[in-house]
Amino acid sequence: MSYPPPGPAQPGPDPAAPYPPPPMPSGPAYGSGPPRDDKTNGMAIAAFVTGLLGCCGIVGAVLGFISLRQIADRGGKGRGLAIAGIALSALWIVGGTIGYLVIPGSDSSSSATGPDGTPKPKTTKPEKIDAYTMKVGDCINDPVSSGAPADESAPPVEVESVKKVPCTGPHDGEVLAVFKLTQTVMPTDQEMSRLASTGCKLRIQRRLDRDPAAAHLGRSFYYPTADSWRDGDRAVTCLAVNAAEGKKLTRPIRG
Repeated sequence: MSYPPPGPAQPGPDPAAPYPPPPMPSGPAYGSGPPRDDKTNGMAIAAFVTGLLGCCGIVGAVLGFISLRQIADRGGKGRGLAIAGIALSALWIVGGTIGYLVIPGSDSSSSATGPDGTPKPKTTKPEKIDAYTMKVGDCINDPVSSGAPADESAPPVEVESVKKVPCTGPHDGEVLAVFKLTQTVMPTDQEMSRLASTGCKLRIQRRLDRDPAAAHLGRSFYYPTADSWRDGDRAVTCLAVNAAEGKKLTRPIRG
């Protein structure tokens, strides 16, 4: 057998050499950032709920802006909820401001109108007034006479006070005229009733006839009692009433 001729030594491991260092772990790829969150942002949910309720004012808007910042930095869902929360909060704030500025003014305004353009009646409580202080334009409820048309032959009924009510609601009568008697001596009840009836007819009948519901209207009046005559009362008050006894008027006279 032949052997290869001796030559240079072949390379091999050196038992005295140290082991090679382990490979280094690879780092993140160039341009990569922190992991993104795919969950719905909690602040966005809170902003939407707060804005929907509208009871916390500007809190919903603040939470919405915070959630938008967090979503931009960390990722995640809920951008639409955050924007909706901001918008809802803004609407509540604007609506509350308008309500505060406008509604109190409309309550105190006498020019408020209804859907058909007619003035809205003000809600007022009945005001008790002395019968002899009634004036033209007053609408009253009289629990004694109940607004029945006056009868010259009927016995007089003394009325000390009446309730002043809005003319746009149910009422027993509307004062259309007030005049004073010129007699120096108080007439009898029968003569007083005649003078009051005649004087009221001259002063208000033409106006009643011009009203669209003239056929359903009647006249009534108040005149001084013996006690009020001694105190200087000479006034006769003429009213328009419903011609049907017991029924009320529901609007001002238009004649």
